[in-house]
Amino acid sequence: MTFAFGAANLELIEKKPMTTALRRPEPVTIDAFDTFVEAQADTTLFELVEGVIVMMTNPTEVHEQIAGNIGAPLKLAMDARGCRTYQSGMRVQRSDNMRETDKARPDVVVRCGAVGTKAYITDPLVVVEVLSPSTIDVDRGPKLDFYKSLPTIRHIAFIYQDQMRAEHYRRGEQGFELEVSKHPEDALHFEAVEFRIDLARIYFDVAI
Repeated sequence: MTFAFGAANLELIEKKPMTTALRRPEPVTIDAFDTFVEAQADTTLFELVEGVIVMMTNPTEVHEQIAGNIGAPLKLAMDARGCRTYQSGMRVQRSDNMRETDKARPDVVVRCGAVGTKAYITDPLVVVEVLSPSTIDVDRGPKLDFYKSLPTIRHIAFIYQDQMRAEHYRRGEQGFELEVSKHPEDALHFEAVEFRIDLARIYFDVAI
């Protein structure tokens, strides 16, 4: 199965069950990615990861429950700080350079500062991804590398939906440090925005 993309074709490749990616020989730029997305006739969502257009799978109820459990209280806390929380609707780029090859769409993202008018942000402080078996390799691989490359990022959290487990990458003076939490009383603490949430709250009403 192929998709026409200007003079080239993008081949639909099965990465893993329920995960597909659109490839072409040279890396896809943000400019070309935006053109591709605007041309789609349906509501399928895509990300750009290391120059590859990745088709996002439809979220499960468990995925949305977890994302909402952390996104809702985070938004309330950030509203009080004058910061903004976006859930599944805001893409992240490294810069305004349209020749870049990464444009991710995190499940939850926090930025501070004045409200912008662009359809993407370049200055996130916190990024949260709810993992699933079909996306874990991309999320914990090239997407993690991309997030770590962002100069403003302070916290990257990966939340599993098939087990109680949170992986928190916290930027310190020597780079990123990983903290793994597995118990209901454990907590994610985003010091950069003074936010703390227990895993029991993150997994509220989720059967694991």
